[in-house]
Parts: sequence; C-alpha cells; structure tokens
Amino acid sequence: MKVEVNSIPIRHDGTLYKQGASFSVPTKVYETIKSHVTLLDEADEADVVMDPLESMEPDELRVYASDRDIDLGKATSKEGILEKIKAAEPKA
Repeated sequence: MKVEVNSIPIRHDGTLYKQGASFSVPTKVYETIKSHVTLLDEADEADVVMDPLESMEPDELRVYASDRDIDLGKATSKEGILEKIKAAEPKA
C-alpha cells in the first residue's frame, strides 16, 4: 500500500518520512499508522516490486558497496549511499 504522511513524521524501515512524503507499507503496518497517513494506492504489497537495497541500513549498504568496489565518496546518509550505489551499478 502506498501512503502519504499527514502531519507527524513516521519512521518506517529505518527512514523518517515527514509531512507530504509518500512510501509503501505492508497492510499490517498501514493498520497501525492509518490515522496519520492518507492512503494513495491500495495495491497489495505482493504487487509492489521493492528494491532490496531500500530495506538495508547504512552499515549494510557500506558493506554492499565495498564488496562491489563502489566508491561512496563522502556519502554518509542512507539516501546518499543509495544514490552512489545506483549511479555505479549498470542499468538493467
């Protein structure tokens, strides 16, 4: 399910989403946060193709990049590290 944050920030899978941000959650998670979000898409979570890198923590992403000789430069945030990894990997 895709949701949009209404007012209070919501942390999901290690990422903090602020007002207006949208992200996908399983139905179980939606049920616990539904009073704080607006439902954008009711697609079943099985239909949503998730990037496995998105669920990794920054330390895991650093190991992933190191194993593939990807230079992260000065990137320290999860978003910055993901950007470097995605830029270095060949497009499918």
